[in-house]
Amino acid sequence: MASDFDDLLATIHTLRSPGGCPWDRKQTLVDAARYLLDEAGELVDAALSGDTDHVREELGDLLFMTCFCCEILGESVGVSMQDIARQGNAKLIRRHPHVFGDEQASEVGTSQRLWNEMKAQEKRDKGLDPEAESVLKEMPSSTAPLHLAYRWQHDAADVGFDWPTIDGVKDKLQEEMGELDEAVAAGDALAVEHEMGDVLFSLVNLARWHHVQPDMALRKANQRFAARFRLVEAKYRAEGRSMGAATLDELEAAWQAAKRELAGPGPVKGAD
Repeated sequence: MASDFDDLLATIHTLRSPGGCPWDRKQTLVDAARYLLDEAGELVDAALSGDTDHVREELGDLLFMTCFCCEILGESVGVSMQDIARQGNAKLIRRHPHVFGDEQASEVGTSQRLWNEMKAQEKRDKGLDPEAESVLKEMPSSTAPLHLAYRWQHDAADVGFDWPTIDGVKDKLQEEMGELDEAVAAGDALAVEHEMGDVLFSLVNLARWHHVQPDMALRKANQRFAARFRLVEAKYRAEGRSMGAATLDELEAAWQAAKRELAGPGPVKGAD
C-alpha cells in the first residue's frame, strides 16, 4: 500500500505530466525555489501565531514545494526524491559523529565544533582548502539583510573579532547615531543612507549580545503594530470617522487603548 508521502509524489508527477496543470508544467526550478522561500516565510508566521492547525497547513505547503523542486530536478537530471533523501540522511549522519560515531559531545559548543570540522573535511575531500576561505559563511542572496548581519557578526565573534563587553556595543551605537545626525544636518542623502546602515548594523550587534535574533524581533514588532493599527482603524470605521481627520492626541489615545486591549500572553498580543 502506498504511503501518503508516495501519494503526494504521484500527485506532483501528474501535475507536471503532459495533460497535467498548465501552471505547474510551466514552472522552472528557479520559480519553484522562489515559491519555496515564500512558503518558508509563511511557516515562520504560522509558528509565531501559535496556531498549530495553521502550522500544519504551512508545513504541508512547504513539503509540497520541496517535493515539487525535486520533481523538476528529476526531470532534467534523473534524480529522485529518494536519492535526495538518501544524500541528506548520509550528510546528517556524517556531520554528527558524536551521535552516530565514536566522538563525545555533552554540550552545544562541542557538537558545533564537530559539525564544522566535518564540513571542513568535506571541502578537503573535494580538493578545496577550507583554511583559505573567509570565516564569514556564504549565504544566499535572498537572505534577509538583518539575518545576514546577525550571522556574519556571529562568525566574526567566533574568531575574537568582537567587543569585550556590551558597553562597547552600546557606545558604538551612540557613535553611529551621532554620525547619522551629522549626515542629516549636512543634507547629504548618500551619507544619511550610509550612516543609517551603520546604525542598523550596530542595533543588530546589540541584539546579538542579548541573544535576540533581530529578524524575529522585528517580525513580532510588525505583527504587534499591525494588530494595534487595525484595531484603531476599526474603532474609527465603527464611529464613521476618518483617521486622517483625527488629532495626534486622539490617535495616541486610541493607540494606547488598542495596546491595552491586546495586552496579555501570546506571540502577537504581548505588550512592549
